[in-house]
Amino acid sequence: MISIFVPSHITGFFSIYQKNNKLLKGSLGCGVLLDKGVKTTISQVDDEGIHIQINGKVDKYNETISKKTLEIINKNYSISKYLAKNNFKGLLINHEIEVSIGCGFGTSGSSCLGIAIGLKEILNLPIDYTRAGQFAHLSEVSLNCGLGDVIAQMSKGIVLRIKPGAPGIGEVKSFKSDYYIISKALGQISTSSIITDSEFVEKITDVGIDTQKQFVENPTSENFIKSSYEFSKNSGLLNSEIQDMISELNEFCIGSSMAMIGNTVFGLCEDISTVSKDYMISKINNQGINISKDI
Repeated sequence: MISIFVPSHITGFFSIYQKNNKLLKGSLGCGVLLDKGVKTTISQVDDEGIHIQINGKVDKYNETISKKTLEIINKNYSISKYLAKNNFKGLLINHEIEVSIGCGFGTSGSSCLGIAIGLKEILNLPIDYTRAGQFAHLSEVSLNCGLGDVIAQMSKGIVLRIKPGAPGIGEVKSFKSDYYIISKALGQISTSSIITDSEFVEKITDVGIDTQKQFVENPTSENFIKSSYEFSKNSGLLNSEIQDMISELNEFCIGSSMAMIGNTVFGLCEDISTVSKDYMISKINNQGINISKDI
């Protein structure tokens, strides 16, 4: 058995770069990794084939991204062949998801990476972590579930994406931060509906580029949350419900904004003693992906 923990990722601001080559397709921007995310456990079973569960249950809708990852890996390395080589009949993949799905926490990227890295390890696939990350990126962009979560989730702390594309092609810079992340999901927003809308893409990208230029002049935790809020307003993605929540969070946070792309509010906080139990409290993940084996 092997377990892969991949941190969730909240994007504060971004710009979109469309390319026909999906490895080059991606985004620039900045986001923060949380100590809550997705723990993907892969274990041997007596039933033939690959079986997927989410939080211990079959979930046909949310398993789509996982099946896409398996499909892409299988095109490059026959999974049945490697099952046989390792004397496995089948595998059970379970995603233990600690945050809300479809609400801007990058759970699809976390799940893709969990599968790609997990299969590399348990089946001894002849690939490195960068290639595993590329398989995960291809899964996300193929289904329009995300553009830059995967490359960010392979980093640590607060992550600035400075070149678009998959791991090994895109580039990031990161820095540690000791703030708490306070968040609350109010509902889902379809990432696909935003990043496939040409008018939204053009506006988001223009505002995102300007925001990133401003941020890199002073790349701090405080300027990250400030820049994120300005982006959420200027891009037209911020709604009144989230704006009201931002005002509430700012009573105990140094700043707050909207998670991209999700109907979720998040803020950076030093003192959590007065934070309501209605909010999820996380630490910033400065360690990155964690792999534990028991094979």
